Amino acid sequence: MLLRTLHRSAPLLARASARPLRHAACRRAPPLVAAWLQPHAFFSTRTQDASPTAVLTWPDELVKAVHKRMKSFPRNYECKALAVEAGLNPAEWPVAATAFRNAFLRSPERFFADQSELLHFARDLDAQAQKLKRGSSFLFYPYFLDFCKAANYVPALDSDSMFTLQQLTDLRLPHELYPLAAAMKRRVVYHEGPTNSGKTHEALARLKRAGDDGGLYCGPLRLLALEVYERMNMDGLYTSLVTGQEKKLLPHATHVSCTVEMANINRRWDVAVIDEIQLIGDPQRGWAWTRAFFGLQANEIHVCGSSEAVHLVQKFCAASGDDFELRSYARRSPLEIDAEHLRSYRHVRPGDCVVAFSRREIFQIKREIEVKTGEKCCIIYGQLPPETRSQQARLFNARDNAYNILVASDAVGMGLNLNIARVVFSSVKKFSGGGGGMTDITPSLAKQIAGRAGRFGSAYASGVATCLQEADLKYLRESYEQPPTPLTSAGLFPSSDQMEEFAKQMPGITDLGDLIDKYVLLARLDGDYFLCNHADMKDAAALLRDVDMKLKDRFTFCMAPVNLRNPLARRVFLDYASAHARDESVQLDIYLPKYAPQTAEALRDVEIKAQIIDLYLWLSFRFETTFADRALAEERKARVLELVEQGLINTTYNKDAKRGSSHRWSSERRDASSSAPRYTSASSSAVGDSSSSQSQYRRPVLQHAQRRTPSGDGRKPSAADRFSDIEEAVREQQAEEEGGKYQSMETLASRIQSQWRKLSRGGGSGGGGQ
Repeated sequence: MLLRTLHRSAPLLARASARPLRHAACRRAPPLVAAWLQPHAFFSTRTQDASPTAVLTWPDELVKAVHKRMKSFPRNYECKALAVEAGLNPAEWPVAATAFRNAFLRSPERFFADQSELLHFARDLDAQAQKLKRGSSFLFYPYFLDFCKAANYVPALDSDSMFTLQQLTDLRLPHELYPLAAAMKRRVVYHEGPTNSGKTHEALARLKRAGDDGGLYCGPLRLLALEVYERMNMDGLYTSLVTGQEKKLLPHATHVSCTVEMANINRRWDVAVIDEIQLIGDPQRGWAWTRAFFGLQANEIHVCGSSEAVHLVQKFCAASGDDFELRSYARRSPLEIDAEHLRSYRHVRPGDCVVAFSRREIFQIKREIEVKTGEKCCIIYGQLPPETRSQQARLFNARDNAYNILVASDAVGMGLNLNIARVVFSSVKKFSGGGGGMTDITPSLAKQIAGRAGRFGSAYASGVATCLQEADLKYLRESYEQPPTPLTSAGLFPSSDQMEEFAKQMPGITDLGDLIDKYVLLARLDGDYFLCNHADMKDAAALLRDVDMKLKDRFTFCMAPVNLRNPLARRVFLDYASAHARDESVQLDIYLPKYAPQTAEALRDVEIKAQIIDLYLWLSFRFETTFADRALAEERKARVLELVEQGLINTTYNKDAKRGSSHRWSSERRDASSSAPRYTSASSSAVGDSSSSQSQYRRPVLQHAQRRTPSGDGRKPSAADRFSDIEEAVREQQAEEEGGKYQSMETLASRIQSQWRKLSRGGGSGGGGQ
């Protein structure tokens, strides 16, 4: 009789089966009685406000997929294991899971606020099912937590733990994660305009007038943060610089210029500027803009960007209660798409910027232009150190040298002030990665790059954009005329503190990669947000799987800027993490070549070493005890920048050289290289002076290997170091003999092995340190 009364009286149990009712009546603390006494507590706090009369239905096109996945939920042993860890009696799992399945399918309004939220969940479930094939029923787990908590299937203490887990994974209202900023009545000013419209200039003008609480600039690149840092200090405002790899903290500084990831959300600001706000939708880094926008405790926040993000930012302001103001700017210099394509690189002229989308293509185009026109080219691409990119930009902008052409990647689209008259796209296709092949660049990227032409106040009052091929010109014109596509969502990603708290609720999972997967599956999002791509972080976590370190340290290492696709960087990264885990002092054990690279391939090796030094500097600001060699790293960084910049000079082709000469490269490299500082040692005299009758660029390979000098810390080069230098010397000598054209790899390998055998037999003494 009691069972029948409960069944009729409790609205939550109206559709429950008899079996769970009978089982529940036998429990020590009957969950059905608790549910009957507090029927409205069954739902999450988000759905309590929903109208009790609103009836939601599953969409017809997705109802089959939802029922199929939900049918398998009671058999999901992974969810069962998590529920048992949270305090659920294992014997009650079938009862609770079945009761939840029935309620979820028949009365979805008890779990969702409205039809749009239900539709978003159903589509996300269908997408996960197609992607994962198995395991998509794990998406039901957050709602199962609500069910168990309301129905008292777990003890109170464990129920609180489950509620904490639910809070950690509920990302539908991210502004609530920053209560101090949410408590403020902030004024958000959106400076909207295309490239070269002066929007950032206006925002910085307001930043300079910041009050006693000071001002903060958040830029997308280290180059932009450095530029603002220098500009503000030149204007008499004490400004500090904070990036991942560099900190310049000025005493009594009132302003800070930083990269957006380094934005300080733990103090008050009068004015804050967030540049390139449209990157809030970036698949990899969008989380940093979302964090800065919602987390900054600033009276005024000035965001600068294109029109794509206007509607999204306005929507966020309405949700957080901030005032919103839009200021639109027009381009200050005209830009047009040329009616004719370029046809050949013979037709480039001073002030042109040729855009390519791969490093190999950039060097090929550079050489072709220098051979066909006699003009010298500067180059800018992503793998170059930021300082070198800035140096190349200054070289191109200066009018007192012969470097009148720029060959660049899409890195030219942001962060550099360039005097460009015409932008020439070598192609409008770019490798998408992930097996996607070559795809057209997005219209927004095409407009951003084309907009670099005709900078206001430069020697070129108007700008022109064109393509090398006629077929690409039509796409460029269509992209330029196409209206911008509004952003619909912003990126999110948990912080290290959030992941630590999440790990406490998942005691059975210790691997960071598995924790991230579980967090992604449990995360509750609405249509305004998405979780950023975390593939690189998972790769790093897999590499460090066997390294025993704290979760917070592991998370920090996995966020480090490192290219794990490169074997050397991968090995060094693992060595750094292992030494840190053992609480050892980590040494910057990296050997730099004595001579500047002569070829693009040798230059790549130096670029990788520059990235490794940057990695050490980045870690040194987060683990100061174990990465204590920051001074040496900064010294090596200065040296590697010299090598890279000199290497770029060395790859410049000189058309005026004699046709029969075996030395076709620019004579400028000889002068510049001779004036560059070099590491020397007393043992170098054992093999003769470098100013002997034999040119330093025509020295025998074996002699070059023997003259390796100790590194800055006095360490003698190892056999591997000498072997690496032999390979470099072979490439240099071969490039000189053949004008930069390599022989087959078999020939190159044979020459390296021959020189290595000579050295192994004791071919000489000296700097090699036998």
